[in-house]
Amino acid sequence: MPNSRQADTWTGEAIQLLSKNKHLASLYCALGFSIYWTWLLFVLLTGFFSKAHSSPVFDSAWFWSTLGHMAALTLLGALAKQYSPYSNNKAILFGSPLVSMLGFAMILYANALGGGLNGALMFGAITVGVGTSGQLVCWCELYSSLYSSNKERLVLSVGIIVSELVFLAIAVLPRPAMIAVLFALPLLSVLCVYLGLKRTVVEPQAGSTDEGKLSPRFALFCLVYSIPLGFFQVRFLFGSNDTAASWITTIGFSFAFLLVIVAIDGYMTSKRDTSLIPKAVIPIAIGGLLLIATFGDERAAISGILVYSAQQLLTILLYSEFAKLAHNGRTSPAKIFALGVCLTDGGFILGMLVGELSVTLLGGFYLEVTLGVVYVVALAGFLLLSRFPTESILNEGGKGGGAKTPSGLSATMQQKIDRAVTDYSLTARETEMLQYILRGRSVPAIASETYLSRNTVKTHIVHIYQKLDVHSRDELISFIENLT
Repeated sequence: MPNSRQADTWTGEAIQLLSKNKHLASLYCALGFSIYWTWLLFVLLTGFFSKAHSSPVFDSAWFWSTLGHMAALTLLGALAKQYSPYSNNKAILFGSPLVSMLGFAMILYANALGGGLNGALMFGAITVGVGTSGQLVCWCELYSSLYSSNKERLVLSVGIIVSELVFLAIAVLPRPAMIAVLFALPLLSVLCVYLGLKRTVVEPQAGSTDEGKLSPRFALFCLVYSIPLGFFQVRFLFGSNDTAASWITTIGFSFAFLLVIVAIDGYMTSKRDTSLIPKAVIPIAIGGLLLIATFGDERAAISGILVYSAQQLLTILLYSEFAKLAHNGRTSPAKIFALGVCLTDGGFILGMLVGELSVTLLGGFYLEVTLGVVYVVALAGFLLLSRFPTESILNEGGKGGGAKTPSGLSATMQQKIDRAVTDYSLTARETEMLQYILRGRSVPAIASETYLSRNTVKTHIVHIYQKLDVHSRDELISFIENLT
């Protein structure tokens, strides 16, 4: 029989090993996403391999691939209850990149023909969409299994920034070398996901709870906010005379811009318990769209940097929220991501159609159309994002919604708070502070809403830490979430 000291030693070693494995899994998760995102930029978004002619929307592989992507995600989301986690199925895990590579080959074939839109391009683009949907659900299951409050937003931030750096490196390669690298990227991305999965556990989920559903407000935001980003791509990127140069310039400056934003966000998150990214997304996008409306083509490059950077920040924000939904609701990540990504992709398609119609039918009046889109985004921002992401993961009240307590937290979370109050003798004020923390409020926000000084708020939070024996906001949230 081992003595207690040996048992404590083994427990400590196990915890260290688990922590090390989780860090490695997070690293593989970030690399897998960065490679996946780089591949999407080249093959779909930039139009490098699909020639644009009279109609940028319908001649782009991106448009048809998105339709295939949405259809496949809808199917995978519908079957998630029976067949997820998909990442445990090696046929889906390793078959998805092979399907994507087949679609890419068909796009290259159609591009070589030089005949614009044809059956080969359409088939190839749709096939790519189907393959990438499988890659996405496997990756999102890994990502959601690693979720730990807002820290996992860093995984996406690193993935996005590295993807832009890799994009710029590949863009300078000769075309044959570029194509060879692109054929290898889907398999390399899945290999990273596979290595990450070996260092964590993705468990099947029995079903969705009230905390594991997209609220109507959040779903509407996912759809509406993506519309102007699709509009921009049609008008100023696919319509450019030199698509490659436009994208290289845009992504190059966006890389530096995002690096600064993410660095500031990391500092604010660690030092001030608040985040810059949710506050920056809408102003950056509106700034870019206003430049388009005011100056037209004269400021297209600057507009591109702002709007594209906002699109990347939106991806970081939404994907981390989808993972939070799956984690808190103990539901299938594939189901949450399938619905959320379908909504954002739907918004992109609507934006592309609006951009195409404004150019084709309205001619010189496209600036007025752009201003209308700006107003829609501004309205959506103030009405839908005023409390995002703090309460976006919660179901709306009313018909079909989950029950909510007066604190704005779900009934399940409130039960866990009540348990903590009983077991650890939290005072009424400490309970109030705990509720604010679990709703994502920062110390300044809590002070403003409770009319207390920041030092008083901090004192109450310190008392909570001492009673629950935790040392940070993330530890506190995890502690409450794990109460039974």
